[in-house]
Amino acid sequence: MSEVAVTLQIMPDGTEIDLDKLEEKVKKAIEVESLKREPVAFGLESLRVITVIPDASGGTDKIEEKILAIDGVQNVKVTDVRRLL
Repeated sequence: MSEVAVTLQIMPDGTEIDLDKLEEKVKKAIEVESLKREPVAFGLESLRVITVIPDASGGTDKIEEKILAIDGVQNVKVTDVRRLL
């Protein structure tokens, strides 16, 4: 069974959200391969997360639901999906 690398952009509710705590919550919710912060605008930063899931899992909906359930997350967007060899 192959695996898929999914890249997500996670937007916090605002600049007042503690990104260190948000990162920890994300790491508890899903398996994180890579996580970095990216500036958006006016002091707001998003989290760029890469996670690996089985190809047979049927898409990214479950991951997106887990992320959206985290307090302090405004939006999550899948920016890239690649099959791993």
